[in-house]
Amino acid sequence: MAGDKVNILLVDDQPAKLLSYEVILGELGETLVTASSAREALEHLLKSDFAVVLIDVCMPELDGFELAAMIREHPRFEQTAIIFVSAIMMTDLDRLRGYAAGAVDYVPVPVVPEVLRAKVRVFAELHRKTRQLERLNDELERRVAERTAELEASNARLIDSERRRTLALAAGRMGSWDWDIAAGEMTWDEGQHRIFGTFPLGFKPTPQSAWHFVHPDDRPHLEAFIEHALRDATPFDVEVRIRLLSGETRWIMISAAPTFDGEGRPQRLSGVILDITTRKTAEEELQRLNEDLEHRIEERTREREEALAKLFEAQKLDTIGQLTGGVAHDFNNLLMAILGSLELMRKRTPEDSPISRLIENATRGAERGRTLTQRLLAFARRQELKPEAVDLKGLILGMEELLKRALGPVITVDRQIPDGLAPARVDANQLELSLLNLALNARDAMPNGGTLTIRAASETVSGQDGRDGLAPGEYLRICVHDTGLGMDEATLARATEPFFTTKGLGKGTGLGLSMVHGLAAQSGGKLVLSSRAGEGTTVNLWLPRAEPAAASPRPQASTAAAPNFQERRTVLLVDDDPLVLSGTSAMLEDLGHEVIESESGQSALAILSEGRPVDLVITDHAMPGMTGVDLARRIRQSRPDLAIVLATGYAEIPADSGEDASDIAKLAKPYRLEELAAAIDAAWRARAEIRAAV
Repeated sequence: MAGDKVNILLVDDQPAKLLSYEVILGELGETLVTASSAREALEHLLKSDFAVVLIDVCMPELDGFELAAMIREHPRFEQTAIIFVSAIMMTDLDRLRGYAAGAVDYVPVPVVPEVLRAKVRVFAELHRKTRQLERLNDELERRVAERTAELEASNARLIDSERRRTLALAAGRMGSWDWDIAAGEMTWDEGQHRIFGTFPLGFKPTPQSAWHFVHPDDRPHLEAFIEHALRDATPFDVEVRIRLLSGETRWIMISAAPTFDGEGRPQRLSGVILDITTRKTAEEELQRLNEDLEHRIEERTREREEALAKLFEAQKLDTIGQLTGGVAHDFNNLLMAILGSLELMRKRTPEDSPISRLIENATRGAERGRTLTQRLLAFARRQELKPEAVDLKGLILGMEELLKRALGPVITVDRQIPDGLAPARVDANQLELSLLNLALNARDAMPNGGTLTIRAASETVSGQDGRDGLAPGEYLRICVHDTGLGMDEATLARATEPFFTTKGLGKGTGLGLSMVHGLAAQSGGKLVLSSRAGEGTTVNLWLPRAEPAAASPRPQASTAAAPNFQERRTVLLVDDDPLVLSGTSAMLEDLGHEVIESESGQSALAILSEGRPVDLVITDHAMPGMTGVDLARRIRQSRPDLAIVLATGYAEIPADSGEDASDIAKLAKPYRLEELAAAIDAAWRARAEIRAAV
């Protein structure tokens, strides 16, 4: 048998019939798989690839029609050949129902072995040729250049898809025949008559009458195949043309096999035919439209690759964001212990001591780590933002001196900010930091000087626009353009990746653009980069538009009273990290407070239930078992007057914390001694105001 084996699935609830099918089809040399129920058949189909499925019509649970419909509904089995076997008389309505369910033919019981083998062989050979064609396409891909390989592979897949579709349509136009050589008689089934345009009651098939249908030019070709099959006892497949009585010419594929008696004399020649006129027409049309086809394949491949690249990039950035957010959280806890300990050491060390300078260096290094975690959190979209209506023109003009110092005298700043521009809804401090990062990147891209242009404009994105993947709405677009070196395609594709930098070892963290990207995404906007080597870089920062009322160029300084550091209080400190717990406890004691330590929310509740005097609770938020917000809610139920400070390494506090968390003072890790004191004082004042209002 040519080629490798294919799988054939036999479905019947009667073991004896399954055994008979195995005996009949065993001569094909293919892999036969049996199933005694529709459920077992579906299990086999989901595990393996099958060329033909032979289904009994009458079965318990699911009959053959229902099973065929379920098979056809699955995308994998749209092209799988399904043949029904029925031991009862099938009406025309039953046959139409079967064809509608996806069957290509019926085989009545008792089964004629030669007919069944011939029908199954056709689809097995078609399936095998399809697989061989796919393997040849794979081999071709490896031998040609990448672009040519992609085009030819896509072309082959499209051609194969069209061929499968054509064959599937033609499969319903299938017929079987049997030629009794010794008696000189021939029988046709309904499908055979349908293809040849004859009627069973008005036309009696004979070898001579059948031969007249064959196109004269194809008769020698078909005769050679028949002689070879009868001489060497081999089956054959051949494509020939036939001429109908109406004068129409059709293409058919004949698949046949001979049967011999005990002395080796040929007795019968049985087979099936398949009307392949549609496929032949499609092949000719495909040949004429080849150039247009290649263009469509290239365009479709490019679109698919772009879509996959965008999906992969989004998934990659989301995964890295989750990782960096977690790393920043743990790093903040470490910095918390380091900064707290350094501050206490500095207070206990004389200023003229050599150790004081070392402490100062260590503190600066920890502060740099603090800045790094803020950039990580910005990229991971875990930073705590305070969005408000921001006047972009006022903010950008207010950065004038800062930009001059950062860019130097060789770079000119051109601002194009119109009057009356609507405000943007964004965290003003983070936006200012983002613009500074973009300016510093532009400075590094213009070592010999140049121009940095900052523009801003109102934009409307509708559902039809789909610009840059933005949701429909009103936006402010800040455009930062430099005349620097620009980036090639490879660098541009990785520009917003965290830790990716072109500035050389030790000259950049690779988090500047990542931070801006995170701010834009967390604010409901988007960062869009465009650049070409030697032509500069353009950064478009899209931000949602805010209501114009109360717009301000930057956050206003707090007018709250200075914290009261002198009043001694009893503080319940809750943190699951021993280093943070120990360091913060030492800081509280340095501020003059009495500290009760607890390593979990449950432990803290137990301490409060004992009636121990506690004036204030400082709790970490991210703790196993019970979060800080959950602990605050439990405390409010029994001690509504108790002041609470919630410390967090990043903005993981849920937005639906509720009104019971609105008066809780927030403290961002890592914090300094004065920040801790200020948070305590703020929490105390908030509870005092609530008590006074009550």
